[in-house]
This record gives sequence, structure tokens and C-alpha cells, in this order.
Amino acid sequence: MRSITRSRINRRACLSTALALPAAALALAGCQVSLSAGGPDYEKLESEITGELNKRYTQIARTVSNVECPRPTTAPKTGETFTCNAGLEGQPVRVEVKVRDDDYNVDFSTLDAAFDLENAGRALTQEVSAELGFPVTVLCGEGLKVVAIGEFLECTAADSDGDERTVRLTADSVDEGDHWEVLD
Repeated sequence: MRSITRSRINRRACLSTALALPAAALALAGCQVSLSAGGPDYEKLESEITGELNKRYTQIARTVSNVECPRPTTAPKTGETFTCNAGLEGQPVRVEVKVRDDDYNVDFSTLDAAFDLENAGRALTQEVSAELGFPVTVLCGEGLKVVAIGEFLECTAADSDGDERTVRLTADSVDEGDHWEVLD
């Protein structure tokens, strides 16, 4: 039987689509909305962000409680960005909004990924076991964790002998997918 302790493994591998989006972590990229001329319609923007996030979060059986965008005294100009905050089980999910043109058409994407920790553990169990060539169980905790893109959370992988290693799961952009590595 191969053991995590006896294996010299420190690899970085792309997680499958099952982990990157549907099962474990969700981020939002490339959404567009057209707001009213004469200044942004912040209520419409908040509603659009809520709708897009809720569509994405149905995959992890979660919904956004609210979205709040700043309301500056002067309207943002073309090319400017601002950050809205969405509430997800008491944790903030930051949404960057970029004004595309003078008609206040905007693009928005999340700056954070939401991980369903149980689903992340199940998906990592499959991925890490396949990569190592022997079965391990990966536990990441319970509930939901919001992680900034580029940041990580740590899980624990254990083999049948009880040997354990830390698995670092890094949240990457939707286009790149999340990555994991087994630490020595």
C-alpha cells in the first residue's frame, strides 16, 4: 500500500470542471447589463447581479441575500470600475463592475469564489486519488467558504493507513479553473 507520507508528491494540477464550477466553487465572469442613460440605475444593476449570482449558486444550493453597490455623487465615467458586495450566507462576495460606455452599459464579474466545502472535499477525493494512484479521502470542512481569486483554502487528505497531508486549493478565475497541490 502506498502512503501519502512515503510519497514525495508536491504537484500542481488543474481541477476538473466538476470541481471548478458545478460541485464546489463558483465565480462569475463576463456578465453585461445595460443601465439607463443619465446615470446608472443602481437598483437595476443590483437586481441583475443578484439574478446572475443566484443562477450560478443554484449549483451549490445557495442564494444571495442582498447586493449593495456604492452610489457616488457623480456618475462613473467610461472605463471606471467600482465594487459591489453580495451577501452569501453572511459572507461578502465582491463583484467588480466596469462601465463600458457613456450609456452606462457595464460588465461585471466576481472577485471571489464560493466553495461548498463538502462538495470540494468529494471532488478533491476523486482528483487527488487519481493523481496519486491510490485512494485517499479529502476533507475540507462543512458549509460555505468565500475565497478571493488567487487565494487558497486548505483541506486534509488521508490514506487508509491514516497518514495525512494538506491539500491547498487555490481559487482561480473562471477561465483558468481552480488548482490544487498536495503539500509535503
